Amino acid sequence: MSGRSSSPRSTECGFRTGWGEPVRVAANLLLRHAREVITCSGKLPTRAAKGDFDPAPLGLIEDGAVAIADDRIVAVGRTAEVERSVSLSSGATVIDVGDAMLTPGLVDAHTHSLFVGSRAGEFSLRVQGAGYAEIAAKGGGIAASVKALRGATDEALRAALARRLDAMARFGTTTVEVKSGYALETAQELRSLKLARSMGDRVVPTFLGLHAVPPELRGTEDGRARYLATVAGRMLDAVVAGGDARFIDAYVDGPGFSVAECAPALERAKALGLRARLHVGQFEDVGGAQLAASLGAASADHLEHVSDEGLRAMAAAGVTAVLLPGAAFSLGQPMPDARRMRALGVAVALATDCNPGTSHCDALPWMAAFGVRQMGLSTVEAWFAITATAAGCLDLGDRGRLAVGARADVAVLDLPGWEALPYVLGSPRALATVTGGALRRWE
Repeated sequence: MSGRSSSPRSTECGFRTGWGEPVRVAANLLLRHAREVITCSGKLPTRAAKGDFDPAPLGLIEDGAVAIADDRIVAVGRTAEVERSVSLSSGATVIDVGDAMLTPGLVDAHTHSLFVGSRAGEFSLRVQGAGYAEIAAKGGGIAASVKALRGATDEALRAALARRLDAMARFGTTTVEVKSGYALETAQELRSLKLARSMGDRVVPTFLGLHAVPPELRGTEDGRARYLATVAGRMLDAVVAGGDARFIDAYVDGPGFSVAECAPALERAKALGLRARLHVGQFEDVGGAQLAASLGAASADHLEHVSDEGLRAMAAAGVTAVLLPGAAFSLGQPMPDARRMRALGVAVALATDCNPGTSHCDALPWMAAFGVRQMGLSTVEAWFAITATAAGCLDLGDRGRLAVGARADVAVLDLPGWEALPYVLGSPRALATVTGGALRRWE
């Protein structure tokens, strides 16, 4: 991949108006001569009992180019066509992509990436046979991350999150959902959301007050009930007033909270304009999929344990399944059955679940490889699961696709073609990313 600065070309070229005059759009960044461009300009079928490997929905372009003006895409197509349609500004950057691919910037729709500290010791216990509940009972799990976050300075947390976002970008990820939930106290939850928001619009902050009962309230008389009331009341009020959260989440599962416990906060949040995305069925099916459907949630995530009834409810309500194979792999669980979900009409996204305990991973393409190799997705579906479908469940309709007018989020991936996404063991590296029009090289 090579690049240079360029002055505007003097040759007249581009689209012509009815008067015969050439009309070209201004651009200050041109990525050209890519071996292949994936635009995700098409649509997947709503229901698919069998994975379709026809690449038509990917909108492939050979010898392709993307032109950008500020934070928007202004042209996409074959290099010769794009060059005829744009007028490069003085000092514009031109990148010859060569053997790499251009794809939409990848979208990671479920992470807990605002954390400090290591829980490697827990992993060692787990591979020796300790279970999730046993580790939590010894003060590990979420409680350990709560203690570490509460004791960290803003500067330490911000630096840790920035490093993690850069690590994700090296795999092509340009948009990351980031949850709170390692604070579990009103002021600390607000701090977490504000720190996530401070990273700019590449981060989508989600309020996860209902992640666990705070350590100081566990084992106390009515501590659980008091915390549930706090989240549904003054904590939620403060989060909405602060304006930093885009969504609300809750851990609806056997080790987490029941549907009855979560419903008051989630229903009130909906009335206040905060849409839900829920942890559902990682360990037990307690009805979380149906709750997500009743709320019109953006997504239900995990879903290692979910009934056909729950999936049908999600499909009818347009709730996306965000599947997290990194967590299932780390915990030694069976992978979520993505093929069953697609057959029942549920849209599927994939995410890293980046967190310090059960999925310490920042490589989103690796999740796509799991999706194809072990979860029943086709490679075409896997591309959508980390781009357009993931963006859609974050209510970001201008991301996850390469199209005129879309936000300028682009990944330059070191892959020989679209079929190589699950084929390369490990994860492909991004040679460069463009995030909101800002170019970063990772070579």
